[in-house]
Amino acid sequence: MNSAEVDAVWRSVDAPAGSLALGGKPAPGLPPDRGILLAVDSQGLRHLLLPSDQGAEPPSRPNTKGLDVTLDELQAGEHPARVYLDVACRDTAATGMFTVVATEILTELAAGAENSQQVLARVLARWRWFWETPVGGLSDTEAVGLFGELWFLEFWLGPIDRSLLSTWTGPAKDRHDFKSVGASVEVKATRARSDGAATHRITTLDQLEDPEQGQLHLFSLRISPDPVATHSLNASIARIRASFGGDPDLSREFDQRLAAVGYNPADRERYDETFRVVAEELYRVDGAFPRLTRDSFSGGLPSGVDEIAYSLDLAACASWRIATAPGDVSRALRETMLNPA
Repeated sequence: MNSAEVDAVWRSVDAPAGSLALGGKPAPGLPPDRGILLAVDSQGLRHLLLPSDQGAEPPSRPNTKGLDVTLDELQAGEHPARVYLDVACRDTAATGMFTVVATEILTELAAGAENSQQVLARVLARWRWFWETPVGGLSDTEAVGLFGELWFLEFWLGPIDRSLLSTWTGPAKDRHDFKSVGASVEVKATRARSDGAATHRITTLDQLEDPEQGQLHLFSLRISPDPVATHSLNASIARIRASFGGDPDLSREFDQRLAAVGYNPADRERYDETFRVVAEELYRVDGAFPRLTRDSFSGGLPSGVDEIAYSLDLAACASWRIATAPGDVSRALRETMLNPA
């Protein structure tokens, strides 16, 4: 089941004339006798109606603007009146997002989940972090950057637990993408250039500035589109989430960070492009490392200059490279970040 199928059914429902009336059709992909309906009210707003018991405890209201959940006896079109969990989108600007959320609920129910209220609570709990994240997708540069951070988190620092996840500070717009008392890491990911040059854009003077405590590292990832490869942004997110083993707290913290970056599952179709990893390298950044920081300008930045960006040629950084694949060095870095001396 996909959101296009669900959207098509909703579009085919005629809005009723009465102010309190609903029009509705059976949800796709589910047996009609389940009684699950896609409904539309007189204002054209969408409702997902999940049959429930009269004595069921009303669900708690979701803490999401424009989304409402009630327990009520309703009639949609020619379908008989019955008690429903009415999941309603009250904001037309969120219709696309609501359709994706409803699709996820229906997909779980079609896969065999019987308890609609549990499914609803689980899906809405996850989506509340993304509900107000603008739909439209990350830019290509932002998506590649997120892929690089997740690659480093999963393969160089994993396994991921709550302590390790807390070191991922990039989503909070921190100076470095990973930070702890023992060490910090700035991640740079880019598409490989056709001329083979290995360069990264350093966008601020802070990015390679020494942390307040611990050793700074630079992680470089270069990727190339490959239709037969298996790595993608979506695949990384799915693998990491699966590695949590159903831990709701860990999943919640991970989703919070994804939302802070600007990732929204409603845009997931944009992130299916698969990549081949061309190179992954870890560098130790010390005083002699090729870089510009605020300390590079003894008298401060020239008047009228607010910020400086520059390109870093990794060919000049070979002397500082300490690893080209996860292994002993990455395990030692993980230990330093989690258990500083």
